[in-house]
Amino acid sequence: MTSEGGWDGLSVTQRYRDATGAGSAVSTAATRGAALGPFRARLILTDGVLLGLSMLVGLLVSSRASAWAISPVLAIYGVPVAIMALWWAMLALRGSYDQRFIGLGTEEIRRVVSATLYTFAVVAGLSYLVRADISRAYAFVSLPLGVLLVVSGRFAWRGWLYRRRADRLFMNHTVVVGTGRVADELCDRLERETYAGYLVAGRYPAPTADDDSGAAALEAWLAGLDDLVDRTEAAAVAIAPSESLTGEAVRQVAWHLEGRSVDLLIAPAMMDVGGPRLSVRPAAGLPLLHLDEAALSRPQRFAKRALDLVGSAILIVVLSPVLVTCALAVRLSSRGPVIFRQVRIGQGGEPFTMLKFRTMVDGADDDRQALRHEHELHEPGFKLPDDPRVTRVGRFLRRWSLDELPQLLNVVGGSMSLVGPRPHPLDDVNRYEQTAYRRLALKPGMTGLWQVEGRSDLDWAQALQLDLFYVESWSLSGDVVLLARTVRAVLRGRGAV
Repeated sequence: MTSEGGWDGLSVTQRYRDATGAGSAVSTAATRGAALGPFRARLILTDGVLLGLSMLVGLLVSSRASAWAISPVLAIYGVPVAIMALWWAMLALRGSYDQRFIGLGTEEIRRVVSATLYTFAVVAGLSYLVRADISRAYAFVSLPLGVLLVVSGRFAWRGWLYRRRADRLFMNHTVVVGTGRVADELCDRLERETYAGYLVAGRYPAPTADDDSGAAALEAWLAGLDDLVDRTEAAAVAIAPSESLTGEAVRQVAWHLEGRSVDLLIAPAMMDVGGPRLSVRPAAGLPLLHLDEAALSRPQRFAKRALDLVGSAILIVVLSPVLVTCALAVRLSSRGPVIFRQVRIGQGGEPFTMLKFRTMVDGADDDRQALRHEHELHEPGFKLPDDPRVTRVGRFLRRWSLDELPQLLNVVGGSMSLVGPRPHPLDDVNRYEQTAYRRLALKPGMTGLWQVEGRSDLDWAQALQLDLFYVESWSLSGDVVLLARTVRAVLRGRGAV
């Protein structure tokens, strides 16, 4: 139509694209978000092999063929192949290969378990409908074994991915939008925590106070963001909240990025609070973030205690030869008791006696204050890289964290947990600033978040930040992951003093 009919000569499709920005970067969309493409292909192939292995075990365990009114050969070999194909497809349908989740957090594992449960339900339903007597070995052997193998495979590939990302590989270019402290902190987090896979490729300032007052100003601001996203081939845009970045501006950015394979991330203003404590609850038509209390509920306390008791009992039995060997080495290498006992401050500020293999000369704790004064160590967490009081055997025990093993008895007794903030002596606790007392909200642990992130290579401020994050975002699955990461951190042997 002509302009007389209200048309300007542009098609509705073109005017839609001009208004929203949709489709303006389609030429580069295929290359964006592709950083995990090769990794995703490895996961799919590995899952197929592991599922096939689990079905083969089920076939070997099965004592008889399924009763079908068809060929016995098809009954014996067709059933496991069909179940495997269904299971593999269900992993994809349940989103376990979604690039938003693979390699991060517990959502990936939850979707693997969910896919397995759906597979079990479908197989059981079809078996009932067609009256096929499918061997129970597939349900009670293949499915549990398959979950175990797939989850183990995912964690193995995740470790491989984290090592590659530490070298800046498999990273998604990210544009950070915002100004001020929150934006700076967001950039620092993304640069430091490379395992998340976001590489800051550019920063774009938030609109000035007057930019959102008119459509023309906002359009110019969006055009500048478009240009930066295109030039950096960004796969994500991360928005740091600020006063000048209004809800309307964020909504326009979201509309502008549609159809471009660019993820939009919005960082919370409270960056140290997250995980299981945050949930979205609609109220008055608004999606409000609800923050639960950090205190563990009764079921959570029960689950954490169960993990402590089972884990510590297994470790005591498995590591008993190591415990005996370490005790003999300490006894024969220097004078003094084998076990060093020291009063530490535990949950809620309650004191308890912590056990360790003695790694210093007898009576070394008496020199603590003098060494603090000599080396001007005023912060909590008293550590000397070349402490002259450490014995030769003690240095070896510390390097491999073997001196901490007697604390398994503290865990059994309930004064400590396998995972939690490390306990400090009263001398250190007296040096806490107000915020640091938050560390005492949970039981102290043999290992924790800062131990796997850097051990003694971290300064007090960094260690405190990690401890507070752990307290604020505790989860049972997080404890299991930290225990697994502790083994890797200890085997590397770095950062121990």
